Amino acid sequence: MPDTRLPPIPPPVLPIIDPILSTLPGWENGAACPTRLEVDWTDALRKLDVLGTVRVVTSNRSITHEKTGRFGNVDGNGPALIVLNREVDLRVFPRHWSITVHTPETDGEAEAIRVFDRHGRAVHAIHRTAETNAAAWDAFLILHRAADQDAPALEPLPAPAAERPDAEIDVEGLRAAWSAMTDVHEFFGMLRTFGVGRRQALRLAGPGFARELPAAAVLPLLEAARDRRLDIMIFVGNAGCIQIHTGTVDRPAAADGLLRIDDPGFTLRAVQARLSSAWVVHKPTDKGGITTVELYDDHGDNAAILCGQRDEDKPERAEWRALAASL
Repeated sequence: MPDTRLPPIPPPVLPIIDPILSTLPGWENGAACPTRLEVDWTDALRKLDVLGTVRVVTSNRSITHEKTGRFGNVDGNGPALIVLNREVDLRVFPRHWSITVHTPETDGEAEAIRVFDRHGRAVHAIHRTAETNAAAWDAFLILHRAADQDAPALEPLPAPAAERPDAEIDVEGLRAAWSAMTDVHEFFGMLRTFGVGRRQALRLAGPGFARELPAAAVLPLLEAARDRRLDIMIFVGNAGCIQIHTGTVDRPAAADGLLRIDDPGFTLRAVQARLSSAWVVHKPTDKGGITTVELYDDHGDNAAILCGQRDEDKPERAEWRALAASL
């Protein structure tokens, strides 16, 4: 049962989804009040452990995922990096980390180093905390201050790619390839091979692989995981960054149009009106398969993925699989 010693959940607040660049104070008319930074993030991410404790925020149009912790244990090169330091657990795709700015503390919001893509959409933010190394933070800002402080020119958003008609998809081939997977990471290559959208693939694969649920089913899932003290993983991201929570959840709730988690060191906000569906998905692997619960927004984009915590070389936990099956 939930730990009754926990303090009460604070009153509902507005979603903490980081703004697009053009809405930051001072940028409305091209005036550069935030400070532009010039950062090679492939290099800089490896050195951020000197900042000490920070609050990292990754969001998409539906969900904001916040963790408090330290950087460190960075690996990878080229198109993808991994930050694997337990609390700060990120999958980073640096080509989308195009614009970096520093925003001062305003209206109770801590100062932050914010990253945007070339279209001005928020990718990731690093917020200063009371435990942050002040000298290291200030040194980072001085080192990376850009010579050009003009508001950056943004590229227009591309038109959303249209899904191919179902009739053009080799559904039997898709199902056969899905059955033959031995690693969960083969899933993305399979989608490209068959030219099929992610949610479209779930729908076409059928109930043996994917089963649709109302988006509201996620709250009972979180509550059951809480009551069973089950370690889970919650992935939230965008094209440039995926942020992961691993562990138990203590305070899931829904109020005022938000699905919330308010735990020490981990906060999640989901705008329920923007979530259209959830899917229980099975992906075969050489360890017996992985079960995920995937949330999709009203644009058809993946907003979050939940799964049971597991060691990479071990089978999925039976408790998680049974819980997902019970939805």
